[in-house]
Amino acid sequence: MTVAVKRVKDDIAGAVSAAMEAADYRSHIPPGSSVFLKVNLGWDLFIPGSITNPAVFEGVVRQLAGYARKLYVVESDQVLENVQRAYEKSKIREIAERLGVEWVNLSRVPHTMIRVPGNRVIQDVPVPKILTEGLLVTLPVMKTHNKTVVTLSLKNQWGCIPRMRHMYHLRLTEAISDVNLALRPRFAVVDGTIALEGKAPKTGRPREVGIVGAGGDLVEVDSVFARLMGFDPRGIPHLVEAQERGLGRIGTVFIGDALEPIEPFLPARHNIVSRIEMGLRTSFLRRLAFEPPLFWGMLLGAKIYYLLFEVIRGRRIRKRIRRHRLYGKYFEKPDA
Repeated sequence: MTVAVKRVKDDIAGAVSAAMEAADYRSHIPPGSSVFLKVNLGWDLFIPGSITNPAVFEGVVRQLAGYARKLYVVESDQVLENVQRAYEKSKIREIAERLGVEWVNLSRVPHTMIRVPGNRVIQDVPVPKILTEGLLVTLPVMKTHNKTVVTLSLKNQWGCIPRMRHMYHLRLTEAISDVNLALRPRFAVVDGTIALEGKAPKTGRPREVGIVGAGGDLVEVDSVFARLMGFDPRGIPHLVEAQERGLGRIGTVFIGDALEPIEPFLPARHNIVSRIEMGLRTSFLRRLAFEPPLFWGMLLGAKIYYLLFEVIRGRRIRKRIRRHRLYGKYFEKPDA
């Protein structure tokens, strides 16, 4: 299959369209389909690089409008985040309502269990029933991850299952493939406009890369972007696992624009919240720690940590990005 990467110059939607065309999206998404666009909207602080750039979402919607029968934008709650609140405050909502895209909170719709023979961690995958009525197109962000090295198109489907998915954090390598084998996403458009490195996937360092990519083989798409980030995709366990289980192939060749060498990304490190969580998951306290009432106390502590991050760094990051001539208007944080 073909992976396409395009530089964003003055036209974000144009770069998205060019990448999708070069990757031959029509061969993966039949005309007249219902298409579910899985964005990354798992944080209501809207830190650039931690969520899908609304401008990239708008570019995908404009490309598929009139080609797809109906478009939806979807995301699920997390234990720490109410995605409904995040959506209502986001620029993605504004764009979706303007362009006639229907919002679905996947945590608030009926689920069906899909059994995938050979699944290694989640034998019966709880899938939002509505996703079985159309095709899934995933819109991840180019960023590092403290548990999976990178989080790209395969990892983005993690947000399609119920909020207690954190219970599989010690088995993410296998669980990511389990979920993708049940959902079978058809196409990926990767947002590399503003990426995230370091203490990602939330509290890392945003950096402007200014690219978008697309392709129908999600393993290959992720391999290309992992290589662009400075990582060997064959050293990333969940990509190796996905290839071995038939989800795609590892490959680092892409078509599109010639790119200047990208400075290698800072590898992800655990922030305080992640470090405590993973320490407890491997300790003798694991049963006690992840049951109420102690678990709710941990969530409160994590929420306080992220609010402090917002005060100390988040506002400054957004202020800097808001001055960007192309991306600034998409990362305003409303007061609501």
